[in-house]
Amino acid sequence: MKIPFINLAPQHEALMEKFHQAFDQVFEENSFILGPAVTLFEKAVEKEYGVPHAIGVNSGTDALLLSLKALGISAGDEVIVPTFTFVAVADVVTRLGARPVFVDVDPITYNVAIDSVTHAITPKTKAIIAVHMFGQACDLAQLMQLANAHGIFLVEDVSQAQGARIGNKYLGTMGVTGCFSFYPTKNLGGVGDGGMIITHNDEVAERIRRYRDHGRDNTGQFQDIGFNSRLDSLQAAVLKIKFEELDEAISDRIENARYYNDLLTDSGVTLPEFHERGEHTYNLYSIQYEHRDSLRAFLAQREIGTAVYYDRPLHLQPCFAYLGYKEGDFPVAERVSKRVISLPIYPGLRMKQLEEVAASILEFIELKSAEPEA
Repeated sequence: MKIPFINLAPQHEALMEKFHQAFDQVFEENSFILGPAVTLFEKAVEKEYGVPHAIGVNSGTDALLLSLKALGISAGDEVIVPTFTFVAVADVVTRLGARPVFVDVDPITYNVAIDSVTHAITPKTKAIIAVHMFGQACDLAQLMQLANAHGIFLVEDVSQAQGARIGNKYLGTMGVTGCFSFYPTKNLGGVGDGGMIITHNDEVAERIRRYRDHGRDNTGQFQDIGFNSRLDSLQAAVLKIKFEELDEAISDRIENARYYNDLLTDSGVTLPEFHERGEHTYNLYSIQYEHRDSLRAFLAQREIGTAVYYDRPLHLQPCFAYLGYKEGDFPVAERVSKRVISLPIYPGLRMKQLEEVAASILEFIELKSAEPEA
């Protein structure tokens, strides 16, 4: 049974008629960049999230970049980021001339370890980027307490956790900005690149709106050196439709995760552990296993797709060698990166497919246990 790691077709097929109608509307309006469709999508997010400002941009990377720029991050500043995350989180810091300061992660949730963040704060620290890994909330209460105590900004990266809440508050609404990626594989994914920034801060929102459009203000004057980071209308039209279906899609992911948990309990793999402080939306269902690479190869032979997020922490990536980090600096992230593997979790998976994935993993573990010790 062929089971791809990601298959967007089931989601899209059910919405295709709505997509066609929305595309026809965009073509009729003849406004393809920051057009009415973008405004409608932004307003829908503002209403649902209870924020005064939702600003569409062209990627999650730019959402982070424009947020940091709007907060005044520049050369000489330090920004705390997890070492176990996607490269863009640290990349945007360096593009502004600032220095990314890496911190270790929690071995269970994969989110930033609070003690590591505490020790990383210096007089040069201007911001912390809280990445809600794989769909689960960071410990925002402690991070906000740290940020407030030291007078630094807290920026939320919600790219893998769209739709998750802590209590009745959505992730992304508690930092000074919340940054979203609409890459196709996200909980809320487009049919290309896209991103968004939400904020309660009027001044920050005004700057971001200028920065996304080359620094242009309401009068057409260029007040700043900005970027070409505008969300296009076709993407916004798709995203608004899928935004209306997001709760159902997340429910499917949660049900799939629960079934995996039932099937793989006591199997010898480390399962995702849900923390009661907030929801887990399972953008990724990531387990840990000591023979990760062999397991991936075995599953590939069965035509079961998997992925690794992430196989090398950022402090060991060549592009950040200039920062002077070395192997052993962040032992949790280094260990996790050698063991983590993500399984298919997307909406539209059938129970039979989940059972096939789990059965194949259990078979491999049994075969491995029967091997003579070296």
